[in-house]
Amino acid sequence: MKLKVVSFIFFISSLLLFSSCAQTHYAWNGYDQALYDHYKSPGEREQYIEKLKIIIQRAEESGKIPPGIYAEYGYTFYESGNYKQAIQYFQKESDLWPESRYFMAKMIRNAQLQGKQTNKNAPGPKQNTGEK
Repeated sequence: MKLKVVSFIFFISSLLLFSSCAQTHYAWNGYDQALYDHYKSPGEREQYIEKLKIIIQRAEESGKIPPGIYAEYGYTFYESGNYKQAIQYFQKESDLWPESRYFMAKMIRNAQLQGKQTNKNAPGPKQNTGEK
């Protein structure tokens, strides 16, 4: 009888342990499918960016922001040349996930350098020379 009780307790505790592992601490909200779709059809980039935006909004609402999601979204801005927005999201990632600070600091530095390069190469305001 004692063996049955011990076995039952072991079974219940195992069940509780494994059921708690199945719950996630983050709100991924379909990120894996969005990423898969993006890799499968990279030409549909705008749809991917929109999905990331929605995923982030839902995660922020729940307070369960997954690691790397801000960095991923920031990188979409970086790729499109919107370095100011990229830096904002890289900073959010760094603030929320301290273990990413070293990498995010590098990404922020790169975005700042790219932004300076872009501004340096951009045509300045036209000067009025008086010629027609």
